[in-house]
Amino acid sequence: MSRGRLSAGRITMAADGKLTNELSAEKELVRRYFHEVLDQGKVELVDELFHPLCVMHRPGGTVVGINSVRGVAERRKETFSQFETQIHDIFGSGDRLVARLSHRGVGGGIWRSRIGSYDVTGKAVSWNAIAIFRFEDHRIIEEWVTRDELAMVLQFGLLEPAAINKM
Repeated sequence: MSRGRLSAGRITMAADGKLTNELSAEKELVRRYFHEVLDQGKVELVDELFHPLCVMHRPGGTVVGINSVRGVAERRKETFSQFETQIHDIFGSGDRLVARLSHRGVGGGIWRSRIGSYDVTGKAVSWNAIAIFRFEDHRIIEEWVTRDELAMVLQFGLLEPAAINKM
């Protein structure tokens, strides 16, 4: 079994007799969201990729509606002057996909977290995340995100690591 991106989903026979992966179009939506909207800052693509009634369950709160999703993408541009996503795995079943990924960025402003808001201008950071997507009408209607905020806090220098006593 190879490592890296996994391709799962129901395999079906297309009308032309070729095997297709039912979730291949949805995988492309997720890749476009990360690489074009978040990495490249193409906020105008949000309307194409997300359902108008979308909901994002993110660390620190829930975002409801297409305008709020646009706001998330705009804030990413304000928070990080540089931003890059690497998708390590993406797989799914039914109407859902899971992506295991890592982000890298350089702070460009205020970072808002569950413990407060901090100026992170010029500070480099990287973190791992898991995102689960649900689709309706060939667009993202729901997203659940978990990310390693402790790693971010430590890299930004907002908290000192505890001293480890060696015995």
